[in-house]
Amino acid sequence: MSNKHDANVRKGTLVNFQIGLVASLLFTYVMFEVYTSQPINKASDKEVVLEDESFVWDGAFEVYQEPEQKVVAQKKPVPIPDPTDFDVVEDDVVLDDVTEEFKNEEPEETTSFNPDAIEDKEEEEIPDNVPFSVVEDVPIFPGCERLKTNKEKAACFSEKISKIISRKFNTGIGSDYGLSGVQRIYALFDVAADGTIQNIQVRAPHPKLKKEAERVIRLFPTMTPGKQRQTPVTVKYQLPIVFKIQN
Repeated sequence: MSNKHDANVRKGTLVNFQIGLVASLLFTYVMFEVYTSQPINKASDKEVVLEDESFVWDGAFEVYQEPEQKVVAQKKPVPIPDPTDFDVVEDDVVLDDVTEEFKNEEPEETTSFNPDAIEDKEEEEIPDNVPFSVVEDVPIFPGCERLKTNKEKAACFSEKISKIISRKFNTGIGSDYGLSGVQRIYALFDVAADGTIQNIQVRAPHPKLKKEAERVIRLFPTMTPGKQRQTPVTVKYQLPIVFKIQN
């Protein structure tokens, strides 16, 4: 009785296994059918317009031809004469076709080079009046002789003049004539070739200020003149005078 029961159990298990296997295969087949189906394309709401420019062939065609090559003129090289190709002439033969007579003559004597015969070039003319900013050697104010460079001497020149202006110029003249504020005076003078002050020119907002500037400039001492190419020359100097009148 127990053996029959065991056989029925084994038979039922085998049947259940076969049913499960068939169900699994069927499910797999259905899933493949679902995922491999073609998607449905949705139509776009917008219309796409393509411009079709159709090409119309007229039936004619051109035969390809290779471009003509330009002929480049080539210079023919001059043939080099063969040094071994010459005619041998006997010593006793007289040549009738000789047109020139070659003579072995000494060259004519030429005159020897004389450096003293060369004329000296005219020296560049030195100007009579040179601006202070470009003169080679500036005028030297008394007390600035020990300085070495031209730049130092020029700075000393300007410093000495400024001290004289600040001490001697009467700034009270402006207030006496009703002037106020900043006053600007422009002066121009020459340090002549003998070191003296000459050709004073002044431009001022009032005649009294002009006269006062001229008076102070005449107080400048005689200086060592400026030089251009080691020659004393007249040097022109610009002098601005600026002061403020206190009310």
